[in-house]
Amino acid sequence: IRQLAAVELRKQIVAWWLKLGNDARTNVKAKLLEVILNEQEPLPRHSIARVIATVGRLEIPENTWNELLTFLFQCSNSANAGHREVGVYIIYAIFEVTDAFADNLRQLLELFSRTIVDPDSQIVRITTVQALGKMADFIDEEQKDEIAMFSELVPHMVNVLQHCLNESDEESAAKCFDVFDTLLLLEVSILSKHIQNLIQFFLSIGGNKTYEPVMRVQALSFLMWAIVYKKTKIQRLKLVTPMIQALMPIAAEEEPEDTDEDSPARLALKVINTLATNLPPQQVFPVALEGILAYMANTDPLYRKAAMVTLAVLVEGSVDFIRPKFNDLLLIVCAGLQDPEADVRRAACMALSSFAEEFDQEVAENHATLLPLVFNLMNEPTPEITKQACNALDAILEGLGENILQYLPVLMEKLLHMLDHAQGETRAIVVAAIGSAAHASGSEFAPYFPEVMKRLQHLMTLHSNEDELMLRAVSTDALGAIAAAVGKDAFRPYLNDLMTLAMQGLLLDNNRLRECGYYFFAGISQVFEDEFAPYLPGIMPQLIASCQLDENTTRVDQENEDGDEDDDANEESNYVFRSAVADEKEVAADTIGEFFQHTRSAFLPYVESSVKELINLTTHMSDGVRKASCGALFNFLRTFYKLSNSEEWKAGLPVAVPLHDNVSQLNSLVMPAILSIWEDEDDKMVVVQICQEMVETVKLCGPGIIAEHITVIAEHLNAIFEKRAYCQQELADDEGLLDEDEQAEFDALLISSASDLVGALAAALGESFIPYAKVFIPHIAKYYKKSKPTSERSMAIGCLGEISAGMLGGVTEFTEVIFPIALKGLSDEEAEVRSNAAYTVGALCQNTNLDISSQYPNILTALYPLFQGQNLENVTDNACGAVARMIMKHPNAVPVDQVLPVFIQALPLKRDYEENEPVFKLLFSLIRSQNAWVFGNLSQVLAIFAEVLPKEDELKPHTRSEMIEIIKGLNQQFPALNIGASPLAAYIQ
Repeated sequence: IRQLAAVELRKQIVAWWLKLGNDARTNVKAKLLEVILNEQEPLPRHSIARVIATVGRLEIPENTWNELLTFLFQCSNSANAGHREVGVYIIYAIFEVTDAFADNLRQLLELFSRTIVDPDSQIVRITTVQALGKMADFIDEEQKDEIAMFSELVPHMVNVLQHCLNESDEESAAKCFDVFDTLLLLEVSILSKHIQNLIQFFLSIGGNKTYEPVMRVQALSFLMWAIVYKKTKIQRLKLVTPMIQALMPIAAEEEPEDTDEDSPARLALKVINTLATNLPPQQVFPVALEGILAYMANTDPLYRKAAMVTLAVLVEGSVDFIRPKFNDLLLIVCAGLQDPEADVRRAACMALSSFAEEFDQEVAENHATLLPLVFNLMNEPTPEITKQACNALDAILEGLGENILQYLPVLMEKLLHMLDHAQGETRAIVVAAIGSAAHASGSEFAPYFPEVMKRLQHLMTLHSNEDELMLRAVSTDALGAIAAAVGKDAFRPYLNDLMTLAMQGLLLDNNRLRECGYYFFAGISQVFEDEFAPYLPGIMPQLIASCQLDENTTRVDQENEDGDEDDDANEESNYVFRSAVADEKEVAADTIGEFFQHTRSAFLPYVESSVKELINLTTHMSDGVRKASCGALFNFLRTFYKLSNSEEWKAGLPVAVPLHDNVSQLNSLVMPAILSIWEDEDDKMVVVQICQEMVETVKLCGPGIIAEHITVIAEHLNAIFEKRAYCQQELADDEGLLDEDEQAEFDALLISSASDLVGALAAALGESFIPYAKVFIPHIAKYYKKSKPTSERSMAIGCLGEISAGMLGGVTEFTEVIFPIALKGLSDEEAEVRSNAAYTVGALCQNTNLDISSQYPNILTALYPLFQGQNLENVTDNACGAVARMIMKHPNAVPVDQVLPVFIQALPLKRDYEENEPVFKLLFSLIRSQNAWVFGNLSQVLAIFAEVLPKEDELKPHTRSEMIEIIKGLNQQFPALNIGASPLAAYIQ
């Protein structure tokens, strides 16, 4: 028995037991109970208990070992502590493998209420905690009495854990921590009424420096999962502030040198990040910021470092909330970048990296302040600072755009020097920064291309050790960005050699290298398109193989140092999840989607096998893989649609322009798979991805894509708005949903993505959307009120605008709901909301059949301020679109001669070029009708035409053609305008 692992032992016992006759079985069962009571050593006693549990799994359901339960109660109530240990341990072992005692939960809970306070044996108390952890899996929500009995035992469980901590019994404490973690995940509310005390208890453990770090880490880990699974309870009990105030001092402790080692400080920061990403930023960020400011003023550099890292981990879940405060926060980061202590400067680089990833535009605008600071840090002798500075630079360069050009010579000189002289991980980060520099600078990167190629081509041959493989991987990835920057003609001489090296890299059994190889192939396919087709036969088998990788590896139970079996390794199939394989599958799925998009018909031989693998991956355990596979499948639909050259779709149901057979067949596979996972999806960001991909697909392909599935899609969307979706289940606790306006930004992003899909469906269905609008408009409208954050007010008005535009005349019956909200939005304090309100007012005025011209004076009064001094250019652009639509709908209700001077002064549009459609449609109409004011100011109008005509992306083809016809007509009608001598001369030939 000592030699056998638990799983193998059970298999052999079951096989042996099934061969025994009834008499032999009866004798063995009796002997097992006799032997275990006489066994004094823990290991054989535990092994015999597992034999009893395995036999019980077979016998109890058949009612052929009824005396076992009686025996266990007698043991557990015995005056002999050793017998009590045996009884409780057997119950624990049985719960590990079977639900055979599920009908006896109440009796067992009564028993456990005594054993958990056993006066003599800590082993009995700890085993009771373990048994309760296993029993919890078998309690149903309907078993209210059992749940209440279990809940009453929680304070005693806390006492058992506290005793373990006081005795420095790490092994037993770890078992108790595992049970508390397990109870958090249950749907039954065993811990609910204890959450406040548990949070305080685990915070006290996490902050107690007298405990071993491993125990403090486990306590902080519990807090992290408590935030995820009990977020509503934590908000309801107003625990966020005391949690942050307790966590920040822990974050200011010393950290171990090994960056992979967990420590209380690192776990405290993870808990703060979990708070930021799961709870409303209004509740988290202000409290944390108060601590950050205080810590930055502390003379102890550990506190200043903690302030910087805390700021870094807060950004992810607080982007919209932070944005108005960005400049003030950047001053704090800049102070950290110039701190006299190296550790603080390094942490400030981490904060700057977080800012650059989430606020790329704002960081780019501050390049003159930030880049000199980062360049200085790159010159530091401390390798860790150099590495983090390069990380920050890489993140900044991603969003720098043409602002990079003034720095490019100095930057590339510095990066090439570091590439030649840096060591280890820093060198890989330098390569990534070169790739980002190429991405930002585009064709201006060409002068540096030969020197970079010379180095990176060599790095793509390395393979001697892990560091070299990492450098090879990052170089492969960077070359994809470089190819996109310099273009196919410059890159073509290197293409075959680099493709060969990248394909060889796929065979080196390194997940990261395969990932980067796939990134490279995707980038190259985008640059070379049809020319990439010859490489597909060599790469596609590798991609399919990556999709089929098995990341489930059975863990063999091992004996621990005492020779006892690993109590946690007791399932018949115990799996360890290898995320590196999941990462590879995610990139492989993305790459397959990119290949079809860019190589088009050349990819057709691989479509069937690819779709099969992608559909399989939609149910993968990794949320990243599910997102990537959904994205690739939608990409396939869009690519097939483009290949089909269908006539333009028409809004409405039934579908007026049927999908091409290929698109229809693929859609019949893809959409059911997507909708199936959407229903049971527990990760918000996967649902966000589904909504975003569906928006893009519906906009391109029209109603045919969703015609057969619209009812299910509408039900899924409605569940999101009512916060009933599976991925929103943690938003409610046993007391129901929180009735408050604040929500976590990821929760808000889910609502926003759902509203985007509502808008796309309205455009695809037109007036057929009316029944769905009756359901969705009330949901959307409630998100526009003063107490809601900017992002939600903007979302609500923007969605109402999309509905108004998409439904055409179908919006009429909703006019009285939408109009007051849009009018109010025109004077909102936030520019983004005013911009969306202007669009919504214009779309409503244009499409409603209800005569609202009597409201035009109010609308024009509200629009007038939007034509001056707006810091967001979209605001004025959308105001122009609104005015144009109003005049075209009811020209006599607008004082045109008073409005046109203001209107023309705002042209051409600066940013939202979609609004050029109504703007120029109005101008063309006024010219044709020989409007007096326009004819008196033709030179101004023609100057606007001259400015927009050369810009390909600002006008739709039919608008450009009509504009040119108008110019030709004016040239013939009014030679005095001398158009032939103006910049418009080229358009009248």
